[in-house]
Amino acid sequence: MMAQELFPQAQKIREGRIRIETTKDEVGTILRKLKENGYDHFVMLSCIDWINDGEFELVYHMWSYEYREHVMISIRVDRENPTMLSLRDIFPQIETYEREIHEMFGVNFIGNPRLGDFILEGWPHIPPMRKDFDTEKFVKDFYYKIPEVREE
Repeated sequence: MMAQELFPQAQKIREGRIRIETTKDEVGTILRKLKENGYDHFVMLSCIDWINDGEFELVYHMWSYEYREHVMISIRVDRENPTMLSLRDIFPQIETYEREIHEMFGVNFIGNPRLGDFILEGWPHIPPMRKDFDTEKFVKDFYYKIPEVREE
């Protein structure tokens, strides 16, 4: 059964692309129902920082080879206390995306035991993909302290 038949709130973006806006509490149910109905390829999990709205948007991307349709399930989480239940029990590969989003944006995925250092190893600053991360200040504070090496 195609996504728009399963979920009346689904919006057709264009041919082969569907968007479902939902809540944190419903996303697991939606992923399970999609998986049971031919959307069995979890593509990725992405994150958008809506700093002016005080929210992060998490987008779960699903694909159906049977229907040749891409479904994006979108939720918003509070930017000040960004938490979401881990959904790695539905698709184990979600764990890697949760780890990356935790490290790069600071979203805490409750139930994921591997949210420690992943890519940045001991990063003492705010997560670097947040819009309030000051890249220029970081470069000045970190890289300008490295002594210049001159060849004779």
